[in-house]
Amino acid sequence: DKRGRIHVNYVNVPDRGQLYYLSDHFTTLIEAQWRYVILIFSLSFIVSWLVFGTIWWGIYSYRKKYHDIECIEKVDSWTSAFLFSLETQTTIGYGGRQVTPHCPEGVICLLIQCIIGLLISSTMLGLIFAKLSRPHKRRCTILFSRHAVIGPRNGKLYLMMRIADLRKRQLIESHIRVFLIDRYVSREKEKICCFRQPLSITCDKDDDDDEKIFLFAPVVLLHEINEQSPFYDYSPDDLLLKDFEIVVLLEGIVEPTGMTMQARTSYVGDEIHWGHLFVDIMEYRDTSIDGGYYDIDISRFHETFEVELPRGTAREFYERRLEENDEECSQSNSQQHEMKELENTNETDAAPRNDRSGVALIPNGDVGKQDGVTKL
Repeated sequence: DKRGRIHVNYVNVPDRGQLYYLSDHFTTLIEAQWRYVILIFSLSFIVSWLVFGTIWWGIYSYRKKYHDIECIEKVDSWTSAFLFSLETQTTIGYGGRQVTPHCPEGVICLLIQCIIGLLISSTMLGLIFAKLSRPHKRRCTILFSRHAVIGPRNGKLYLMMRIADLRKRQLIESHIRVFLIDRYVSREKEKICCFRQPLSITCDKDDDDDEKIFLFAPVVLLHEINEQSPFYDYSPDDLLLKDFEIVVLLEGIVEPTGMTMQARTSYVGDEIHWGHLFVDIMEYRDTSIDGGYYDIDISRFHETFEVELPRGTAREFYERRLEENDEECSQSNSQQHEMKELENTNETDAAPRNDRSGVALIPNGDVGKQDGVTKL
């Protein structure tokens, strides 16, 4: 969906299917909700204190009853044994209760409890740290446009989406991938419900087919709708009727932690606006202090404006453009031909005037005195 959640539910899993999660218990705990993690964190310590408190009380009672030996000083009840277990495992050490050297089983129990306490503390602290340092919350500062648009740019037809990173520290090695997921039937009549087809994506420059992007400012992702595009024969009505979904994946490395994050979104047919373009949300502000900077109006991030685009397929769009280009070429050729004919006519008209320019004019009284002179 728009938040990147995948609506897939596995059903009819075998009875041992839940054991798959328990076998990878650390990942399961990291992905668990915080209330369950805090509950497990608390129970792990409380249970260990209760178990070792009972063991201490058993050691004290057995030695006191059958050997009249005091293994633990100032322990005379189960409650005091529980407090001794808590003080031992947390290394509080109030100074009142301690193990005596008369009971070797007490020394062994002390060693075991210290080791188990360290294991529980290190495991739970590591779990909480790993859960806190997960970069999945980083995607909250990645914005995708609510709608995709299809519109012309430089004589070509594009599917466009806008993306922005609100943090000043951009992602490292960020790259984008876009997939078209729809139903597909092969030549062998095999039905594939979720057929994934990658879409070629560029940014700004239409011949740059690199997936890496630099999100220092909002970027418009471009997918050229040409003969290789699955949308080449899609009309605006087909976008609403056909069952498909466009999934956009942004991956990058979070600079402070060095972990890889992923932000996802998707677009269905009714979320694609035909004949629209995104509005420009950047404005330069000149200041005399630091040389000026650009303001980005995020409140207009999702806004689009309508452009003139016939409601037909991309094939018809390019055929119409080809016919218009042919007409323009024929018109330009006819204009050039007319200009050449006009130049030839001018040259023909100028030839007699050049002959008459050599005729000499003489007075009437001198007519006949010079040979080769013509009377006008």
